[in-house]
Parts: sequence; C-alpha cells; structure tokens
Amino acid sequence: MNDETKELLKQIKAYRNDMVARNYPFQQISDIITKWEMKELPKKDFLDEAEREKKELEESYKESVRQTEERKSKEWIKGYREWKKK
Repeated sequence: MNDETKELLKQIKAYRNDMVARNYPFQQISDIITKWEMKELPKKDFLDEAEREKKELEESYKESVRQTEERKSKEWIKGYREWKKK
C-alpha cells in the first residue's frame, strides 16, 4: 500500500470512529475502508501462480525420486556386501 492510500485510510478510519462515538451509522464508511484495503492487495495472475506451483511440485517430485533411487542403490550395495561375506 502506498503512503497516500495509508494516509487516506487513516483519516477515514478516524472519521468512522468519530461517527461511531456519536452513534451515527458507519457501515458506508466501513465499506469504503474495506474497498480501499482490498484494492491495494497485489493482484496475481492465478494461471502463472498455478504454473509456478506445478513446476515446484514437479521439481520436488523429481528430487524425491532421485533420493529414493539413491537409497535403494545404497541398500542393494549393502545387501550385496553382506551376502558376499557369507
């Protein structure tokens, strides 16, 4: 959120709080505050976000497979050495 928006929200919130203290209806002010707070949220392209997460999952899966294969290989070598000693 930029500084101007933060200042605007600060002023509107103070105005709303003053209205509440005087028992005025304040829903419209609250709606404006909510609108401006939501407006400044970063807008993400959900397709790009999904593709990024998919890529991360694929990389994680590949690493998991690699580690599993490495473990199997080490276990096989260990088992072979024990068999050879007999």
